[in-house]
Amino acid sequence: MPDAGFEEQSLVLAKRPFSSSITFAGAIVAGDAVAVFAPFDGKVKTIGFTYGDRVVPGQMLVELDLSDLQKSRNEAEGTLLKAAEAASQVENWNSGPEVARARRSAASAAYDLNDTERKIQETKALLDKGLVSRSEYDGLLQQRRSQQMAAQSAQDDLKSTLARGQGSNLRVARLELINARARYAELHAQWAGAVVRATAAGIIVRPPSGPSQTATDIRVGSSLNRGALIGSIARAGGLAASFRIDEGDVNQLKPGMPVTVTGAGFGGAALTGSIFSVAGEADSNAAATGGKAGFTAIARLDPLPAEQAQQVRIGMSANIAITVYTTPSALVVPAQAISGVAPESKVAVRNKDGTTSQVIVQIGRVSPEGVEVLSGVKAGDTVIWKSVAVPVAAP
Repeated sequence: MPDAGFEEQSLVLAKRPFSSSITFAGAIVAGDAVAVFAPFDGKVKTIGFTYGDRVVPGQMLVELDLSDLQKSRNEAEGTLLKAAEAASQVENWNSGPEVARARRSAASAAYDLNDTERKIQETKALLDKGLVSRSEYDGLLQQRRSQQMAAQSAQDDLKSTLARGQGSNLRVARLELINARARYAELHAQWAGAVVRATAAGIIVRPPSGPSQTATDIRVGSSLNRGALIGSIARAGGLAASFRIDEGDVNQLKPGMPVTVTGAGFGGAALTGSIFSVAGEADSNAAATGGKAGFTAIARLDPLPAEQAQQVRIGMSANIAITVYTTPSALVVPAQAISGVAPESKVAVRNKDGTTSQVIVQIGRVSPEGVEVLSGVKAGDTVIWKSVAVPVAAP
């Protein structure tokens, strides 16, 4: 007796391609992007773009005011000139005025000592003949002792003066000159970069903001710190989709898996691409999702035709369908044909004599297409099941 309200359905099994996918909600982001940074601390003088604009290589994006940099460069140039003069003095120290003075002092002291030695010899000869007094001779001896100390002091002064042009003093002077040159060259290069230009063609987008930050547009007169991110240029054909996955799904995704991306603003187009990366660390805002860990994944989109590229914009919402499993040959049955739960899942098979048998099967992946059956039935078997009958309107 047939069940009221149900009708029997049947399917002859045959090998066919089968795939299983999971879908996530996300947004279109810049994939292959070039960051644009402020080259030095300064105020914005001119802005030549609006976020979301398409830019071309060489296009002026931002011009920074040079007033503060001018002061820094002048100071660096002054420091460089002083360091160069100091290094030159140390490099040529042995022929410089300080060493010349010390040498003159040492030579003068030596001359005076030699002169006194000569006088002592002459006076000693006269003393021996009784022609001079003993006190005159003793006075010359006292003068020699004083001049010997003066000559030794002059020699010590000469050695210390020569040492000031050698060793660590020479090394320090050279290093200070190197540093001064590097600082001036750095500021000079920054001076040349006062006009920030696009280095690639694409769409310029706002810099990313953290959970506690709000992305703000730069404005004329606003201050930028050196290295501040002005924006990112998403290269043409370099779009991606960013989405969040739960910890239960993260191990199913691998780089290279194919994806299909759709969205309300895509004009019905289905974009293709593949998984580029899956975060190795959970997001920090687990508290906002009920404590469940989540991970950020990025899917790179294939280059878009010009018409589609005009429709797909960064920031648009997107649905990302990821093919996590595919096989070219599978036995697939409707979900309604499966009864029981694994490992006791069963399907009803119609035998050749018209009878029906309940066969235990091993099921594989599940998708909207149906359920993959791994074993228990074979191609050519007829699987039957009952579904709710659809009422037919009376004529």
